[in-house]
Amino acid sequence: MADAQDAVLPNSAIPIARASKRHRVVQQGRIVLGPERLIACTVRDLSPEGAKIRIAPEHVLPETFPLVIAAHDLRTVTARLCWRRGDFIGVTFEGEPAA
Repeated sequence: MADAQDAVLPNSAIPIARASKRHRVVQQGRIVLGPERLIACTVRDLSPEGAKIRIAPEHVLPETFPLVIAAHDLRTVTARLCWRRGDFIGVTFEGEPAA
């Protein structure tokens, strides 16, 4: 039986080929849920179109949210939640691809 932490969004049951390869990284991030509410996370895989993010499983996330990524520069992207398994989530970026 599937664990609640391993929930998959309904439209993510169909495998989708990635447009570009994700690169393994370890970068600090923040999920923005409101003006005074940030959730710390770690970006583990990154591509111009999306990312794999480590986050504590008890956090409830909306379908879309701003994601701040601290790398050699500081950037904010709009992320769409695609899947969730335990401590990890997969997101795609909306709008212009991240550099």
